[in-house]
Amino acid sequence: MFVAKNLVFALATVIDLALLLYLICLFAAVVISWFAPRSRHPLVRFLRAIVEPVLGRVRRAMPFLVMQGFDLTPIVVFLIIHFLRRFLVETLYDAAARM
Repeated sequence: MFVAKNLVFALATVIDLALLLYLICLFAAVVISWFAPRSRHPLVRFLRAIVEPVLGRVRRAMPFLVMQGFDLTPIVVFLIIHFLRRFLVETLYDAAARM
């Protein structure tokens, strides 16, 4: 049983770390878009390549979040990531603790 417990705990840790890294990338992409929106730096292109697929899906699902050049989709993605970290990861940690 301890193997399953460690597996679930490790899974929760990896998911939490992946969500945290994505949150950092999203934050960096948002800040860069304020100061250097047309930058062609390889790091900026990398960050946009990571965050744009998720932001694009949220924009298509909720087009009312983009109005007059003001884009609120990063806020929604921040909230979704926060929800996943608080609900999914904490549930996995609790499940591992109960095993």
